[in-house]
Amino acid sequence: MKTTLLKGLFALLAITTAAPAFASVSNDLETLGTNAESVRRANKLESRSKIAIVQNRSVDRHWRLELGTNYGAVAAGDSYLSTQNLSFDADLHVSPKFSLGVRYAKAFNELTAEGKSQFDIARNMKNNGQLDYRIPDIDYPESSVIGVINWYMLYGKINFFDVSVVQFDIYSLAGAGTMQLSSGSTPTYTAGAGIGFWISNHVTSRIEARYQTYQDQVYTGSRNLNLFVANLGLGVLL
Repeated sequence: MKTTLLKGLFALLAITTAAPAFASVSNDLETLGTNAESVRRANKLESRSKIAIVQNRSVDRHWRLELGTNYGAVAAGDSYLSTQNLSFDADLHVSPKFSLGVRYAKAFNELTAEGKSQFDIARNMKNNGQLDYRIPDIDYPESSVIGVINWYMLYGKINFFDVSVVQFDIYSLAGAGTMQLSSGSTPTYTAGAGIGFWISNHVTSRIEARYQTYQDQVYTGSRNLNLFVANLGLGVLL
């Protein structure tokens, strides 16, 4: 009987002693701190496991210049024309929330299957002596320069194959500029969204989708073209 009573007293004493320590550890983990501090606290609980905790931004973007190059595929627009863009971008990050940029894009064009078919029909009619054939009038893009403003509205981090933690921002953009066409220059406007990956303190990557519009000139007069542009690029953060 005495032995059972002593065992009960020792168990009660152990529980009473451990409770404040457990509460202290719980309160420490609930308190937000720096990444290094949080890892140190977590390692106190389990030293045999590799622990990574992500809270604050790891890449500073206050008054930093980002230079990049992008490949872009263009959809919609002129049904006779397929266009791809190679662009060079410069973005000044005023803060992690906003940046101002300039984008120069060089256009590479080729006829679509429908465009080739129309030219083949016109060529065959000409060769057969038919004089009422019509060649499609195409006002193809040559280049563009656009000024943009970016708003980085959502932020987070991902574990990249257990190699490193990569910071990313989901952003929206709007801009205006000039499109150089085979017929001359014309205003152009764009708006869209994207995701920027800050792979390290100096290496960046972007995936972007945006709407772009401008007017071209064909023999029937001016017309509005509405494009969908998807970009993928790499850059450096200075």
